Amino acid sequence: MNWLPKHNGSLHLTHNDHKSVYESIQDHYDAKDFVSPEEYIKAIDEDSVWVLQWYPETPVGFHIVAASSLEAIKDAIEQEYGIGGEE
Repeated sequence: MNWLPKHNGSLHLTHNDHKSVYESIQDHYDAKDFVSPEEYIKAIDEDSVWVLQWYPETPVGFHIVAASSLEAIKDAIEQEYGIGGEE
């Protein structure tokens, strides 16, 4: 898992958190957090959402990326932030 972004704070990976509170994807997630509009639509169609949230420097500021698959998150992280994070 060497594609994970560097983080001096914490890192959280979740899958289908919306199901634990009986909400739809549209009600539970912010569309702007998805790697693309197409991934947002695909997540709705497949009822599957992966979310990676990490705190790169401190426990105050964070980044969040959502997609229909873990592979899509991995690809977005590699393109946007580069490879060579922590396991």
